[in-house]
Amino acid sequence: MKKIFLLMCVLASLTTHAQDIKNGSKWNISNLEYEAKVNADKTVTFTATAEGEELAFRLTPNKNSKNEFVIGDDPKADGFNPFSQTSRAKLFDEKGWKLLCLYDNKDRLHEVLDGSFFGSGEKVAMGKWMQQIMGNYVDKYGDELQIGNEVIYKKGVACATFENIPFNGTVTGVVKISGNTHLDGTWEFVQTLEGLTLYEVVQDEYGFFKRTGDEQTLEWVDTEPRFGYASTVLLNDKLFRKMDKATLRVMRNAILAKHGYMMSSPDLVEYFGSKPWFSPRPSNDDVFDELSIPERLNIELIKTVETLSIR
Repeated sequence: MKKIFLLMCVLASLTTHAQDIKNGSKWNISNLEYEAKVNADKTVTFTATAEGEELAFRLTPNKNSKNEFVIGDDPKADGFNPFSQTSRAKLFDEKGWKLLCLYDNKDRLHEVLDGSFFGSGEKVAMGKWMQQIMGNYVDKYGDELQIGNEVIYKKGVACATFENIPFNGTVTGVVKISGNTHLDGTWEFVQTLEGLTLYEVVQDEYGFFKRTGDEQTLEWVDTEPRFGYASTVLLNDKLFRKMDKATLRVMRNAILAKHGYMMSSPDLVEYFGSKPWFSPRPSNDDVFDELSIPERLNIELIKTVETLSIR
């Protein structure tokens, strides 16, 4: 409980400014780009298109709190509200980050719309996915593989190339590998605590991917933190939500462990104590003050997924 309380205090310390959401500004979440329209009554309508379906929701300023909004449907917009499970939003503007955080009525952070920069939603999502899978692994033969930017290296030599296969602009986690490797083929990459599990897939007549039953595992090389990307990549995508509850718990605590946070749960003490990169501090007093903005929000996003997960 102490850890949760401290984190809530740190989140509350994020600076908010009385800058309005700009008319026409773009906001990214997963592979989508929302556009903001400021209405005459000071409400803001956000719209996007996903697989041909119109999406829309409205923010109404909270008169009692700066930069906070009530989330609801927009009766004047012809679109479906995808955030009906959230009741309020808060605008954060700090250190180059401009973020709209969406909370439910239990104060759980569900989604974050990123207005810090603008780029193709699909490219932004693909870039985040690449950062989540790149790194050093060991295959079933004991050979070290390095997954780079669309290239796989074996013992330091390029042995294959790969391409990510999206579906209707959405990052699927499906990768086609081509080259001199036993991984030649089309696979769904799923992140695990140990590394990656690759499920061979085929695409049906409707474009959906189905697993064939064949799978491969790649074991993460522990010289670097398994989930180090969670310190720099804002997890406002969907792929990390495929992880099971146990993996999410370790991932959330790995953010703290990277800063030397001393764990109290015996299983976490044992897990992180075995990692060569982990160097515990004598005190946890200043850890939360050092967390980056992505780290603070990722911890809350992961915690919400853990809470709602049935796996």
